[in-house]
Amino acid sequence: MKIDLRNKYQIILILTVSVICFMSAMVVLSPYTKAPNSQDADRDTVKDTVDNCLTVPNSDQSDVDDDGIGDVCDTCTDTDADGYGNTRYPQNSCPDDNCPDIPNANQTDSDQDGLGDACDECPNDALNDADSDDICGGVDNCPDTYNPEQIDSDADGIGDACELPPTADFTVLPVEPIHGETIQFSDATTPGGGTLHAWHWSFGDNSSSMEQYPTHIYSNIGFYTVQLNVTDINGKTDIRTKDILVIDNDPPEKPTIAGPRFGKTGINYTFNITATDPDGNEISYEITWGDRTSQVTIGPYVSSNTAKAIHSWGTAGRYTISVKAIDTHQTQSETTTFTIRVYDIYILNEYFMEFFNQYHQIIFFKILYL
Repeated sequence: MKIDLRNKYQIILILTVSVICFMSAMVVLSPYTKAPNSQDADRDTVKDTVDNCLTVPNSDQSDVDDDGIGDVCDTCTDTDADGYGNTRYPQNSCPDDNCPDIPNANQTDSDQDGLGDACDECPNDALNDADSDDICGGVDNCPDTYNPEQIDSDADGIGDACELPPTADFTVLPVEPIHGETIQFSDATTPGGGTLHAWHWSFGDNSSSMEQYPTHIYSNIGFYTVQLNVTDINGKTDIRTKDILVIDNDPPEKPTIAGPRFGKTGINYTFNITATDPDGNEISYEITWGDRTSQVTIGPYVSSNTAKAIHSWGTAGRYTISVKAIDTHQTQSETTTFTIRVYDIYILNEYFMEFFNQYHQIIFFKILYL
């Protein structure tokens, strides 16, 4: 065989390529050409003879359910062997186990909280003892508030720890009291979770009361801070404070009456009544017509403004009208009286009667009027 040395460079190139191809083939075929006890198909440094997952590298050989199949290629990692897989294993094709450490093939979950009854300390409490007082919500009398003692003073099934407190309030009458006047204080508290049990009033003048609806009298005018403290049967409390002004008040002046002195039965007559209140309060008028009819009250009217009252008499006679002025604090004036003579028919000329009504104070007319 003759070798053309002129082609020696081509020969060297051919030999080099051949060596490289041979070595590559050896690398690829090495797992199959080695002895059986040295094979590692997934190249995870664990021999195939002991590798619990031949096709997926898993050098840690984790197998939490000890079924001989590595977790990374186990289609149902199931530590309690009940046919339901542990969660957080994405390669699982079996259903998730709601209690992965305790066998529970029926997967019962009474409170639908995702935790099987077999390992749920509160199987009937979806919140699983949300207040961490070691009492399950199904029997906890206050499931959202820590109360391991479960105190329930009013035995209503709701623990004191979560009973609502009362909302204290009260009213005062009259609204603008005067000194020396009896004032009515009335509890207007809205109960919370328990029945109201105790009241303590402080009237701001070093006096107090334990009644629910006390009365009180202030001896002096001025501002007073009234405080009501209420307590219910659960021990819940609330406080309401109000400032009241106790004032001085003078009665209205004695009213004046203007109207006819003579009249006829069955005719309506108008009487003008006027009084002034020194404190500027509005005034009402209490009127008695002298004929045993019901007493009437008209008003209120602005102080010094004239009020008009209308009345008729059904029987002839001499009638005394009585009028008292009353201010907004129910303080009364002295009583004013006014007399009218009522006839069945006019026995005197009506012009004379009109003249008499204007000049009845003349002694002669007074005698006639009697």
